[in-house]
Amino acid sequence: MRKVIAAASIALAVVGLSTVGLSGQAFARHAHHAGGHHARHGHHHGALAAAKASSWTYGKTYSSSWDEYQAMLAAAHGGSRKTFGQLPDWTGLWSQSTGFNFDPDQKGRMATAPLTPEYKARYELKIANVQKGIEWDPLSACLPAGYPRWLVEPFLREYILRPEQAWLMTEQQDEIRRIYLDGRGHMPEDEAYPLWEGDSIGFWDGDTLVIHTNHMMAGSYQRLQPDHSDKVTTVERMRRIGPDTIEDIIDIYDPEGLTRPWHVRHLYERVKTPGLRINHWSCEENNNVVKTDSGSSNFVLPGEAGYKDPNALGPPPAPAAPKPGEH
Repeated sequence: MRKVIAAASIALAVVGLSTVGLSGQAFARHAHHAGGHHARHGHHHGALAAAKASSWTYGKTYSSSWDEYQAMLAAAHGGSRKTFGQLPDWTGLWSQSTGFNFDPDQKGRMATAPLTPEYKARYELKIANVQKGIEWDPLSACLPAGYPRWLVEPFLREYILRPEQAWLMTEQQDEIRRIYLDGRGHMPEDEAYPLWEGDSIGFWDGDTLVIHTNHMMAGSYQRLQPDHSDKVTTVERMRRIGPDTIEDIIDIYDPEGLTRPWHVRHLYERVKTPGLRINHWSCEENNNVVKTDSGSSNFVLPGEAGYKDPNALGPPPAPAAPKPGEH
């Protein structure tokens, strides 16, 4: 029953949108998948970081997410590598608590993203189609949410911290983000390609996990929210701000989709249900949502053509034993 409810909530959840704008200056268009050039030139700590910036502050405008990440690295004096005994305690299960809007500070119905003319037109067309009853969410085809949409999905989360990596996991589709903390750079451009969760590297600034992500697939920020291109990159600052709260502050850069960086903040609260676990989620085993010819969603009900009975999946039944006298 829990699986059926989860699949239905993916297919039916409708996200509110708002009209609140963002302040800030327009940012320069930066190279495709920022940071790939730097990855080809070795270790991202040390002199390179010091040359990028002498300090970093919230609200400052940078030409790219990579420049902002380098400024954070310089301000943290190259960042730190932690042993198991030095890692902060993020154990337990967590759940997103700031709602479905990609920007939790939204007040109205339209998204706050500072969109370029092309992506604003695409967004307006999406909303117009929804008003006509035409809407399709790729999650209904059992595809991953992908990052950055990963940030706002409502299901259970678990964070596993190691000295060389951080594993940020959600129950939905078993999506895992691997943050490499061993000093490596991003994948070289001639080896990289768009990924559902992107390619993430990071460092520790005290007890704050700083993450730079690039090489993401094109997608949307959430259901009924604007789209982003595969040139989107992000910088995150993730930390525990109380015994039961983790904060993630994100700056999103997209030279195709945004006219300036989009600054958002999300909170994740500890789930205190005793004995609760994250189990493997096979979306396809009970997915009966199909895309119609008009481009909208439809549920196939029991008894209708094409219905998949979740109780009938798995290995085929064993053949019947032969009757006496049969060979």
